Amino acid sequence: MAITNQGSGLQFVVFSINQQLYALSIDEVVEILRVPVVTTIPGINEIINGVVNLRGSIIPVVSLHKRFSLPPPTPHKKNRIVIVQGENENIGLMVDEVRMVTKVEKTNVEPAPGQQLEKEFFLGYAKMDGHVVGILNLQKVLYDHVKLG
Repeated sequence: MAITNQGSGLQFVVFSINQQLYALSIDEVVEILRVPVVTTIPGINEIINGVVNLRGSIIPVVSLHKRFSLPPPTPHKKNRIVIVQGENENIGLMVDEVRMVTKVEKTNVEPAPGQQLEKEFFLGYAKMDGHVVGILNLQKVLYDHVKLG
C-alpha cells in the first residue's frame, strides 16, 4: 500500500496492541472477527498463535504481540482478529481491540522517521485526535520476520 491514494483522505482500520495505536489501510482488511477458538499447531513459527476455521477455510492467526516482541495480551472480550489479504491467502492478526474505521487527511500522515526498525514495520504515522497512529507495512510485518528476528 502506498500512502499516496487518490482523493484527499485515506481510510484506515485503527486498532490497539498494548495500548498503542496501529492502523492498516481499509483496502488491506478483509473482515474483523470476534476471537473464535484458535487451534494451536506444534512446531509452527513462534509468531503464529494457531489457526481458525472461517467458513471452511483454515486461516493462520499471527500474534502481533509476539511479532513486535511485546508482552502477551490479557484475554478480553474486546480482542479481535483482523483478517487481511496476504500474498496467497488470508491471514488473521490478533489485536487487543479494534478502535475505529476512519478517514485521515493526507496532510495528517507523515513518513516513518529514519530508524531501521520503523522503516521496516511502518509506512508512516497518522495524527488523529491528539494521538500518533503507526501505519503498518503489512508485507514487512507478515513476511520479513526472518530478517528482523
